[in-house]
Amino acid sequence: MSEKKNNTLVHDTIAIFIITLVAGILLGGVYQMTKDIIKQREADATNEAYAAVYKDASFEEDTELTKKREAFNEDLSNGKVQSASGYNLSDVEITDIRKADKGGYVLTTSGKGYGGAVKVALGVSDAGEIIGIQITDCTNETPGLGQNSSKEDWNGQYKSAAATKEAVVNKDKEGAKGEVVEINAISGATITSRAVTRAVDGAMLLIASLGN
Repeated sequence: MSEKKNNTLVHDTIAIFIITLVAGILLGGVYQMTKDIIKQREADATNEAYAAVYKDASFEEDTELTKKREAFNEDLSNGKVQSASGYNLSDVEITDIRKADKGGYVLTTSGKGYGGAVKVALGVSDAGEIIGIQITDCTNETPGLGQNSSKEDWNGQYKSAAATKEAVVNKDKEGAKGEVVEINAISGATITSRAVTRAVDGAMLLIASLGN
């Protein structure tokens, strides 16, 4: 009887192993078939966002600019960069920056919100001023609250920010140093508001560090 149970256990273990192996192979195959499609869709979405935040311009990647972005990201994650309001920008990540043919840049930046990263696309003029902003991903934020960050009548406040004039949520203005752009927080979503503000400030500090 015991031998029969042992045989059954062995057979069940083998069966589970085979099922898991086959499932893993199938999932791996599906990933290989779809990863290029997913990557292309992400690239298309990024290009559409850039076209919206910096109209009638074209953009190109620059190796030297990418290196500066990567070095700046390291400083951000290590807590070496601080905004005028004293925000800790270690959660900010700038994943892309490209030169615009009209002068200035487009960037993709993010800050940690209530439910995860809030991603932002920015268009910055040659004078270092924000001329366009679009929240490209706030799906992890609370519907009706943090997700309202995607509305233009709220995020349009950041268009007054510049490489020499950082943004600060109104609740944090008292601790700010120097001239800032006061951002009215989303009602009931201060965490999301601060996440977007940190993301924007990190991006503008990168622009300021480029010296042009």
